[in-house]
Amino acid sequence: MKISKHVHSCLLVEENGKTLLIDPGNYTFEEKALDVAALKSLDYILITHEHQDHVFLPFLKAILEKFPQAKIISNPSVAEILREENILLEAELLTNEDIILFPAPHELLLGGKTVENYAFDIFEKLTHPGDSLKIEKSCEILALPIQAPWGSAVAAIEKAAKLRPKIVIPIHDWHWKDEARKKMYEMAKNYLSGFGIELRGLETGEVMEI
Repeated sequence: MKISKHVHSCLLVEENGKTLLIDPGNYTFEEKALDVAALKSLDYILITHEHQDHVFLPFLKAILEKFPQAKIISNPSVAEILREENILLEAELLTNEDIILFPAPHELLLGGKTVENYAFDIFEKLTHPGDSLKIEKSCEILALPIQAPWGSAVAAIEKAAKLRPKIVIPIHDWHWKDEARKKMYEMAKNYLSGFGIELRGLETGEVMEI
């Protein structure tokens, strides 16, 4: 499996001859962190929830303009939003054995607000929980939302220690300056190593292959 991070929660995954893009949000778009023109193929677009840092409609439309055959997999609330834009989900793929999605409650926002959030298990190797720390299991690789207005790095890192994946890829960290982000990665890496967990802090476009 090849995994590259393209700012915040956006991951590009290649496995078994398939290419998947997860959570193409506004930060990725605004920072031009993913060169869509350079992509040779795209089979699936996975969207965990409706917040624009996870799905940015102008970006999604630009991706679909190049890859109109790409199949979108998400939750019912995202499906409703996309239907208003005449974009349809591939509902029959909700039971696709390569891509398993399941409800994972979004962490609470100010005022107790929340939205529908789904997590993904991908090729039985990678778990991407969107904006949730409430998942109870993980594949060997966990994309960990490590920083957000709704949570804390400590809570996220302790959750990873409890789930015991082999590898953690920190995501949802756009809000940190690079210097702070790297220091937090190092702190998390040192702590998680005590549990036999390897943290890999991917830089934009850096490819991890396992």
